[in-house]
Amino acid sequence: MNAQSGQHFGVFKPTLLALLVSTAFSGHVFSQEKQQENDNDVEKIEVRAQATGTLIRGATPVGTNVVGFDTAEVEAISVADSNELLAQIPQMSSTFNSRPTMGTDIGQGMPMPKLRDIGVGGGSTTLLLLNGMRMPGSGIIQTIPNVSAIPPGVISNLEIVMDGGSSIYGSDAIAGVVNFITRDRFDGVEFSAEGGVGDSYSASTFNITAGKDWTTGSGMISIYHAQNDEVFGKDRDFITGNSTANGGGDYRSNLCNPGTITVDGVNYKMDTREAGSNICDPTDGITYVPKEKKTTIYASLQQDLNDSAYVDVVTYYSEWSADITGDATNSLSDIGATGTITSDNPYFSPIGSETSHSVAFDFSDVVGLGAKNGSDFDAFAFIPEITYELPNYWRLKAAYSYGLAHTKGVERGINSTALAAALAGTDTSSALNPYDVASTDQSVLDSILGYYGSYGDATQSHHQIRATLDGAIAELPAGEVMLAVGAEYFKQDYEVAYGGGAAGALDLVEAEASRNVKSVFGEVMMPLMDSSAGEINFTASLRYDNYNDVGSTTNPKIGLDYKPTENTRLRAQWGTSFQAPSLADTGAAVDTRAIVLPVSPWLASDAAGTDFFRGTILLAGGSDGLKPEESESYSVGFDWTPDFADDLSVSVTYYNVDYSSAINLAPFYTPSVYFNTPGYAAYYTINPTLEEALAATEGFRIDGAPVESLYADGNSAYMIADARRYNMTATRLSGLDFDIQKSWLVDLGKISAGVSGTYTLKREAQAVAGDAYVDELETGTFGKYNVVASVGLSTEKTNSLIRVLHSDGWENAYASLDSLTTVNVFTSYSLGDMGSFENVDITMNIDNLFDAEAPYFDDANGFDGGNVIGRVFYLGVKAKM
Repeated sequence: MNAQSGQHFGVFKPTLLALLVSTAFSGHVFSQEKQQENDNDVEKIEVRAQATGTLIRGATPVGTNVVGFDTAEVEAISVADSNELLAQIPQMSSTFNSRPTMGTDIGQGMPMPKLRDIGVGGGSTTLLLLNGMRMPGSGIIQTIPNVSAIPPGVISNLEIVMDGGSSIYGSDAIAGVVNFITRDRFDGVEFSAEGGVGDSYSASTFNITAGKDWTTGSGMISIYHAQNDEVFGKDRDFITGNSTANGGGDYRSNLCNPGTITVDGVNYKMDTREAGSNICDPTDGITYVPKEKKTTIYASLQQDLNDSAYVDVVTYYSEWSADITGDATNSLSDIGATGTITSDNPYFSPIGSETSHSVAFDFSDVVGLGAKNGSDFDAFAFIPEITYELPNYWRLKAAYSYGLAHTKGVERGINSTALAAALAGTDTSSALNPYDVASTDQSVLDSILGYYGSYGDATQSHHQIRATLDGAIAELPAGEVMLAVGAEYFKQDYEVAYGGGAAGALDLVEAEASRNVKSVFGEVMMPLMDSSAGEINFTASLRYDNYNDVGSTTNPKIGLDYKPTENTRLRAQWGTSFQAPSLADTGAAVDTRAIVLPVSPWLASDAAGTDFFRGTILLAGGSDGLKPEESESYSVGFDWTPDFADDLSVSVTYYNVDYSSAINLAPFYTPSVYFNTPGYAAYYTINPTLEEALAATEGFRIDGAPVESLYADGNSAYMIADARRYNMTATRLSGLDFDIQKSWLVDLGKISAGVSGTYTLKREAQAVAGDAYVDELETGTFGKYNVVASVGLSTEKTNSLIRVLHSDGWENAYASLDSLTTVNVFTSYSLGDMGSFENVDITMNIDNLFDAEAPYFDDANGFDGGNVIGRVFYLGVKAKM
C-alpha cells in the first residue's frame, strides 16, 4: 500500500459529483414515460421508512425505548453538524453538553458518539446507521463513521434505540443504535445561511437543496458547507497551565522564547542573564477548537419502476479538514526543545567562563506559538435499495451499501537528530542559534522543523448487501402474525500507513486487514391479546453472524408491550449484543510494536532506586486472538399520555446492561494500580532474562535500540510490560431514562415545555476477569445524571425555544469536577412570502447564553469537558422557492 493511496479521491471527485447529480435527477427522465397516476403513492410513501429497531414494516419496536428528533426539532435546535446534534442527547454521555471536534491525537481524532459512555477500542459500541445501512468507517487507528458527513438539513428523523440491537443489525449495537433517516420527496429550492460571532471566534454554515417531485418519484440534491475559527488557549481565561490560584499545580514550561540557560545546575534567563527561569504557558498557543471546514454533497432519488416495485437511492461525498495548532491532548506546543551547546558553535554565548551549557527554548519566533498540525477526512457512500410489493402484503427488499473513506493526519515535531547536529554546528551555515532562532540559517531550521512526529494515512471501505422478506404468516384472534427474515453479506477493508520522520523521507509502517461476515436473521411479531383488558404484543428476533476472523455469534432479543388502556403502554425487553473487534485493534494494527526504553519510568513499590536506570520493553498495539465484546441487557418502562391532561406525555425506562470482554489495555502508566491489582500480574514480567525478552519480542517491529542492548555490560531489563489491546474489562450499569413533555394552546399560540434525561443508579467496572467490581460512581470520573429542560413558544409568525443542558459533576478520593449548565436560545421570525421566495424566516440563536465556562480541573490545561467556545450569537436566513 502506498502512503498516499487516499489521493485517489482527487481523481474520482468529478465522477463522484456527476454520480450525485445523476442520482438526484435521472429518475425524472424515466417519469416522462409514465404519466398515469398511481393510487398507491401515499400508502407506499408511508411504509417506505423502516422504523429503527425492527424488521417489521409499518411497526414500531416492541418493548423498546426509542428517542430522537424529527425535522422540526432538528431545525429548532439549530446545530452546525450531526455530531453536535447527537451531543444534545442526554444518554450520549461521551459528548453531551459539549462541542465535539476533531481531536489532536491523529490516530484517534474522529469524535466517537457513545451511548452510556461505554467502550474504549477503535470501534464504537453504538451502531451508527444511515437509513438503516452502514456508513464507511474513518480514522487512522479507528473505524468510526463520520456522522458530520450528514448535513442536518437533510435529516427527516433521528431515531435512537436505547437497547442493544445486534439481533437486527449485527455488530456494534451494544449500547444502542443511532439511525439518521433522511428526507425523501422534495420539490423546489430551499436555502439557508447562518453566521455566528463569539469571543475570538466566528462560524458560518450554508445549505442549498434543490429537488423535483414528479408523479412517480422525486429527486433531490443538497450542498452543505460549514466552517469555524479556531479557539486558542490564550483566548479563554479558564484554560491555563497554572492552576495554583485554584489550589492546583503549576504545569507551565521553561521551553519558551526567550528561553533558559543552565550552568552547573543553576538556571539563568536567556534574555537578561539573571538567575532564574523564563516560564511560559504552552496552552496559550494550542487550539482547543480547531479551525474546521466541512463540505457535503448529498443526493437522493425515489422512483417507482411499476405498480409493485420502486427504488430508493442515497449517496453523498463529504470532506472535513481541521487545522490544529499544538497538542491539546497532552498540552504541548510541539515546538519546544532542549540540548547542549558548546563553544564550537559560533552562536555560543556563555554566562561566565563555561565552555558549554544547557539550553531550553522554543521555535515560536519562526513558526508561531505551536506546531501546525491537522487532519483531513474524505468519505463517499452509495446506498441503493429496491423494493418489490408481493401479493398478500408480502414484501421483498434488497439493499446495497458501498462506502469509501480516506483519513490523513499529521502532527509535526522536532527532529531531535537534526537539533543535536545543529547545536553542535561549527559555522553559521550549519549551526542553530538557540538564543535567537530567527537568525539561524533557513536550511538548518528546515532540517529541524520539517519533521513529522506522527503521520498517518488510512483508507477504509466496505460492501454491505442485505435482503429481507416480510409479510403476514398467520391470523390470530388479536391480529396478524408478522414475519421478517433476511440475509446479509458484509466485507470491510482497512489499509493504513503510520509513522514519522523528516518530510520527504518518512519512515512509515504499513498494515492492512480485511474481514467478511455472513449473516442470517429474522423477527416475528405477534399480537397476543386485543380485548377490553387491553392489548399485548410480542416480538422475538434472532441473528447469526459468521466472521472469517473472530468466529461466530448468535444474538437473540425479545420484547413485550402491554397497553391496558389506549393511553398507557407498559414495555419490557431483553437481549444480547456484541461488537466485533475493530480492524484497527487486531494483531495487524499499524501501531503494534515492541518499544525498547533505556530507562524504566514505571516501577513497582519494592523496586530499588537504581531500577529506574534499567530498561523496559513495552509491547504495544493490537493483539491476536481478540474476540467480540459482548453485552446482555434488559429494560422495563412505560409511556403514558393521560386523559386528564391534554398533550402531556410521560416516559420512564429502567435499563440494565452487563458489558463484558471489553477491549482495553493494562494501565502500565499508573504503577499504583498496575502492580497492586492481581489480575494485571499476567501482563508484566519483572527482571526478565534475555531469553525471555527475545521470546516476548519475536516477530515484533522494534521501536528503539535492539533488545540485546539492555543486557550489555552485565546489565538487564527491569520489566517487560504487555500494553497491547486485549479482551479484559467489564462494566455493569443500570439507571433510569425519562422524558416528560407538555404543551398548551394559548391566545398567542402554543407553549411547549419538557424535561428529559438519564440518571445512573449503578456503574461498576472490573479491570480484569476475576477481579472484584469497583464502583465507578464513587471512585471513577463519571457523573450520575444528564438532563435537558426546554420551553418553547410558537405563534403564527414566530418560533422560540430555550434549552437548558445540565451535566453532573463527579468526585472521588483524589479529584473532583463541577457540574456544567449551559443555556441555548433559538428564535425565528417569518417574513412570509417575498417575491419568488416562500416562507422566508429570519433566525437568531444564542449558544451558551450565560457564557458558562468549562469546569475547572487540576491538570495541564486547567479544565475538563464542556464547551470551550463560550457564548456565540448566530443570525441566519432560510427561504424556499
